[in-house]
Amino acid sequence: MDENTLEWLDILGKGLMFAAAAVLVMSFIGAIAVATSSSDIDLIGQFQQQNRGTVAAGVFGAGLTGSGVLAGLGAIVRLLVARQRPGE
Repeated sequence: MDENTLEWLDILGKGLMFAAAAVLVMSFIGAIAVATSSSDIDLIGQFQQQNRGTVAAGVFGAGLTGSGVLAGLGAIVRLLVARQRPGE
């Protein structure tokens, strides 16, 4: 593989890691927004009124899962790039 391709793949790996951090922060903000909101969501209506903490934990858990997948993919890409580079 040429050096230009490896550089772009390394940038992709770093981007995935930064995206993972952004997803984690946004899921935390979303969980706080769900826990403190007073409006109803039609999809879960009565359930949300009674169990806002459960819904907030679900939102945070989904974001944590997504950020973990992104971070894992980013790490795999960066490790494969490091393996392809000579002398590193």
